[in-house]
Amino acid sequence: MYKHNHKKGLASSKPLFHWLKRKIIVILTAFMLGMVNGMHTEDARIKSNQNYTEQHKKD
Repeated sequence: MYKHNHKKGLASSKPLFHWLKRKIIVILTAFMLGMVNGMHTEDARIKSNQNYTEQHKKD
C-alpha cells in the first residue's frame, strides 16, 4: 500500500562524492597552471638572456 524508500544512505553520499571530486579537480588544475606559469617564466628568462648576450657580442 505504501512505498518505502530505504536508499537515504546512498543518496546522501552522492553529493559528498561530487563535492570531493570537484575540489580535487580544482586543486589539480591550479597546480598545473602554476607549473605552466613557472615553466613559461623560466623559458622567457633564458631566452631574454640569450638574446641580450647575442646582441652584446655583435657590438
